[in-house]
Amino acid sequence: LTDRCRVALDSIPAVLAGLPRTEMPLAQEAMLGIDSLRRFLGSENSTAALVSTASSTVSVETRYPSLDDLTAEIAATGKGVVMTLGKGGVGKTSLAAAIALRLVRMGHSVHLTTTDPAAHVEATVGRDVKGLTISRIDPQAETKAYSDEVMTTAGASLDEQGRALLEEDLRSPCTEEIAVFRAFAHTVAEGLDGFVVIDTAPTGHTLLLLDAAEAYHRQVSQTMAELPEAVRQLLPRLRDPEFTKALVVTLPEATPVHEAAALQEDLRRAGIEPYAWIINQSLAPLEISDPVLARRRDQETRFIEETKNLTDRSFLVPWLAEPLS
Repeated sequence: LTDRCRVALDSIPAVLAGLPRTEMPLAQEAMLGIDSLRRFLGSENSTAALVSTASSTVSVETRYPSLDDLTAEIAATGKGVVMTLGKGGVGKTSLAAAIALRLVRMGHSVHLTTTDPAAHVEATVGRDVKGLTISRIDPQAETKAYSDEVMTTAGASLDEQGRALLEEDLRSPCTEEIAVFRAFAHTVAEGLDGFVVIDTAPTGHTLLLLDAAEAYHRQVSQTMAELPEAVRQLLPRLRDPEFTKALVVTLPEATPVHEAAALQEDLRRAGIEPYAWIINQSLAPLEISDPVLARRRDQETRFIEETKNLTDRSFLVPWLAEPLS
């Protein structure tokens, strides 16, 4: 843990490295409420104060199914779509890559892609893997491709003034939404022939994409006699639990669990039932001697228990010194 923190600090861009910096120790508990902040900023956060209070064992049931168990369940279907969803920073990209690599090792063809502009899927995988295709849905690239297609088709029969008006229409914000939606629909359709693992953008962006999908689906259904098959089938495929496995990713902490619960309700309102939850980066299964980490492990108990009231299917991934692979 210390080594990872040091590597991150050593990688600070030069433009930021020269700024004044204050370093604070790892807190023994989540920063929830004024009392927690007072304890953190006071002497109660010292390691010495924790030695007598940190337990040597953890009471939470730690025999949760693992990521390997989850991947085996997914692999049994032979094909389909897997989506990792959740708030930013919970490990969606790492888990998507880990699931994709496990499926490839089982002999499946896998397309790993992301809708998150900030994600670095290629860097997460770190190497070329036979049977694995990696891509990202780039809004700018998809918008340009869509605009070029419209100008080539719909604009072909227009005069100069008509083409100018069409170009103006294509500069509207909704063009990007349509372009990303179409790309997303075609990506999901690939799940008919193999596995597609989608690392989604943080919660808000993903919900906007789903909202846009539903709105666009209604609009185009009313205005076009023939919908592209991928577009027509997108929402039914996302809502089909046999075809799409929506995985809600969280950490055993207050904010990630509560945001994951809200995300689950939003997905259900959209007609998408989550397949399972993944509790990521958990200290619960680990043997720990450090008093601060032992206290943090004990703090996880309530949030892991809380997930039992939110889902019938939970998979637990322990905190690892090295990235998942």
